[in-house]
Amino acid sequence: MVSITINQPLNLAYISQLKRQSAGGGSYAVNWHAIDQLSRAFEMNYMGPVAPEVSLCEDWNSKVRRKFLRIPGKFTFFSESVLRRTARKLDRLMPSKPHGVFYRSAAPWCHHHPACPYFVYLDVVFHTFFHNTFRKEEFITDDLERIWKKEAAFLERASAVFFESRWGMEKGIESYQLKGNHYHALGRGGVIAPPDEDRWDGSLRLVTMAMKFRQKGGDLVLEVFRRLKPRYPGLSWHIIGGAPEGDWNGIEGIYYEGVLRPDEAMERAKIERLLAGAFLLLHPTREDTSPLVLTEAAYFGCPSISVRHFGIPELVLDGETGLLIDFPATADQLEQALVQLLEDRPLYLRMREEARHHAVRESSWDSIGRRMSEIIHRHLSEWSGPV
Repeated sequence: MVSITINQPLNLAYISQLKRQSAGGGSYAVNWHAIDQLSRAFEMNYMGPVAPEVSLCEDWNSKVRRKFLRIPGKFTFFSESVLRRTARKLDRLMPSKPHGVFYRSAAPWCHHHPACPYFVYLDVVFHTFFHNTFRKEEFITDDLERIWKKEAAFLERASAVFFESRWGMEKGIESYQLKGNHYHALGRGGVIAPPDEDRWDGSLRLVTMAMKFRQKGGDLVLEVFRRLKPRYPGLSWHIIGGAPEGDWNGIEGIYYEGVLRPDEAMERAKIERLLAGAFLLLHPTREDTSPLVLTEAAYFGCPSISVRHFGIPELVLDGETGLLIDFPATADQLEQALVQLLEDRPLYLRMREEARHHAVRESSWDSIGRRMSEIIHRHLSEWSGPV
């Protein structure tokens, strides 16, 4: 048994289901920035992507039960056999004697038991994700409770667990009745770095950024834009991400910009130009956790209108850095909030200043990375074990 000192070169095995790339959506961006930040403090061994191997037979059986027989099936992505195979795969891939293991997310890895301290960084626990996304009656209750129990035990054994929001952390602690004091709400930053200053040119450009148009409320934005365009002819709407749905082609002032990748220089520059000239980011989402787009828009001084739900109230301070409407959002609520900011220019200008200040202060990857690395260093320096 030896004690690790903080002066030793410490190494972490980083486990993820994703490729190491910044483009592809918020999950890829957070994964990329987390490994980038930890690489500044540790020697990193990136083990990704490690994809759980779902049994086709199990998956087919569950889908037949749920879709055709209309009876509950199992959540096969986290079946016992899948979790065991994933754990064995991690054991085979694991570098020799790492000082620590860092898991991006928790549930897929909850059968793995490393012989060293381990750390977890996630947006929400599976219990929260499941209830945001699925219908409980479609799945066998005992099977869901098995997964939740295993993930809770995995989190309780960790040396530290980092959540992307206080909302996600509090939901996890409440859902799983977690008892440890090793849970931290660190936040998440954006993919795009903040510019030196607010460069808004006074335009009335509205922006939405989402890969799933309706899931993020694009249909509501379309309805509101259709109503307000005659009243405010200067309004334009720029859609970044997944293709818009509905009858939008014939409406003047709507521009579909396509999927823009921040890791491609020209596409990144276009995102920056659109955000720099944006009046508002509209995000009346139906399903979310802590959306990066709100932070990235605020870096440019662009306030947001979003919903009073998920981790969003930590990113958009209602009445200060944007406006929040009740969940689930309606077109009438969205229209009322948008008109308020169109008509009250002093309020809007104060929001621009505070949105940028809050985002740069609270959602910097450098500050998140420093806090995360300091906590990991402290646990590793205090640990005695086989190395």
